[in-house]
Amino acid sequence: MVMEYADGGSLRNYLEKNFTSRLTWDDKLDVAYQLAYAVSCLHNEGIIHRDLHSGNILVHQNIIKLADFGLSKRIGASSNFQSKLFGMVPYVDPKSFSKRRNNNNQMFSLNEKSDVYSVGVLLWEISSGQPPFYAEGEEYDVSLILEISQGLRETVVPDTPEEYVKIYTKCWDGEPDNRPTIYQVVDLLKAMITKTDIITENPPLSNEQEFNEIRLNINNLESQGELSQLIQNFNKTDTKEIDNIIASNKQEKYSTEKDFSIIVDKINDLIYKSYDKGTEGELAKEQVIEYLDNYNTNSQEIHN
Repeated sequence: MVMEYADGGSLRNYLEKNFTSRLTWDDKLDVAYQLAYAVSCLHNEGIIHRDLHSGNILVHQNIIKLADFGLSKRIGASSNFQSKLFGMVPYVDPKSFSKRRNNNNQMFSLNEKSDVYSVGVLLWEISSGQPPFYAEGEEYDVSLILEISQGLRETVVPDTPEEYVKIYTKCWDGEPDNRPTIYQVVDLLKAMITKTDIITENPPLSNEQEFNEIRLNINNLESQGELSQLIQNFNKTDTKEIDNIIASNKQEKYSTEKDFSIIVDKINDLIYKSYDKGTEGELAKEQVIEYLDNYNTNSQEIHN
């Protein structure tokens, strides 16, 4: 696969290298605005990215470029494939992990507001300089899916402009209908940069020169990448094993964080077993979500 060179690497690499020594808030706002505008260009063309995270956004000469490595093929088994997938969990629209159907009896599917959710998380990352829920030496797991679905979000970084906080917290609202459009996000960020209060709803994107300056690098964005694969392939682990865990654990009353971590460890064990059997990537979505739904009925007991 041939790709255009990006001297700043991924957005994650760029923040790691430059956050402390070089980036001012003016720089952060510029990066945030470029990101939002790039996504708005996709939406204006009827394209949903579905795979936005800081490893999938490139920086070249301080210009944001969107990419999608979802079609990249791995040679042989990848020992850290699971950790990579879980590493994308903070950027996924939590609605994706719900079994609940809409009024038309349809499962939730990723849409423009899902991209907006991811942008909200990325705006927080730009303000902090590190990935969401980062803890050195620790990896994300199933428990993070549950906690985010129940409303967990990152904490505000000190000295972040209040207007900026309002933007990203609106973007990562748990209800898609409560999130702004990406065009509104662009206007809100532009208002911060220009210090104006002139905000329009769904502005036309007709400035070809500005579009070219954003320099989108889109590699088959209409296909779903790894982030979507995490959701789509969560469906093939043995249901009996999950059911046995549910049946045994429903007999007990979990009231401490230690008990909660035991549940999570058991689910993780099942996922690791699927990898040992050679079913890489085939994560047990339906079974894990069924477990989480059953757990939710007793969530108050666990948190009390």
